[in-house]
Amino acid sequence: MENRKVKIVEPNKGKHIAVAGDINTILASKEDTGGTYSFIEAKVFPGGGPIPHIQTREHEGFYIIEGQLTFNVDGHVFEAKPGAFVNVPPNVLHSFKNETNETAKIIILLSPPGMEHLFVEVGLESSNNSVRPPPFSDAQKQKLSRLASKYGMEIRP
Repeated sequence: MENRKVKIVEPNKGKHIAVAGDINTILASKEDTGGTYSFIEAKVFPGGGPIPHIQTREHEGFYIIEGQLTFNVDGHVFEAKPGAFVNVPPNVLHSFKNETNETAKIIILLSPPGMEHLFVEVGLESSNNSVRPPPFSDAQKQKLSRLASKYGMEIRP
């Protein structure tokens, strides 16, 4: 699955997907990187963040650029501020939440890639990554529950 095509994404471009009240901008997908990783910029609005879940395939790295997030990784709760990096290996229960009044911006690295396709399947494409999206609808939550196992994800509400 080698890809020798260079990809350049200008600021505020990429595929913006509203998922669970956040905006995930896919900057590099599985197809862009020859199946080696995916690279996502996420804007986590106040109150935002994913529900507790386990990914059975991916290492997921989070790098905080702006704002602050409260992570819960395997029962360990901590505040992650700009410059912090969190690596979550497969099969570890984790979640994070923006408990502040400011939008947080993070980079998410997934390896191996593919989880970004789940975001596309359950989220809504957005033309603007600065506008807070609507909350996750019941239909989207149900779709996430239905599709999670296809992507090796276990939801733990």
